[in-house]
Amino acid sequence: MARILVVDDHTENRDLLTYLLSYYGHKVSLASGGAEGVSKALAELPDLILMDIAMPGMDGYTAARLIRSELSLAGVPLIATRAGRVSLSTAQEAGFDDFYQMPIEPEEFISRLGPHLGGPDAGDVRQREPAVPSDAGLKSDTPAHAGPPGRA
Repeated sequence: MARILVVDDHTENRDLLTYLLSYYGHKVSLASGGAEGVSKALAELPDLILMDIAMPGMDGYTAARLIRSELSLAGVPLIATRAGRVSLSTAQEAGFDDFYQMPIEPEEFISRLGPHLGGPDAGDVRQREPAVPSDAGLKSDTPAHAGPPGRA
């Protein structure tokens, strides 16, 4: 079980990632923006950080640079998430270790987290059904106040 900090300004994204990561046994902490994400990262010292790049106020690039400037967080894997196109090299220049383009495909997403957590896979996807249908995605254009998919 890993301690994973999810930093995203969209409630839907945080809810879906929490559901998916919790399903595979990970402990999830949430932040709704870059400044809060930096603060929580420093306070909690998570095993991995998933961070949206495009957030109002402090964006993910700025937050990543601040996180990387802290010696206590130098080795924490930091993965950028974004619905739009972003260059991996641009994300790496800001301090991200990897980039995952949304919408997510649950099994692929969990498998890609594994190497960042010191193993081949972040969850035993071969023995569990996906936590959400494989066609479920994250919407970056949804207002931050919106709830998870299916809620009115």
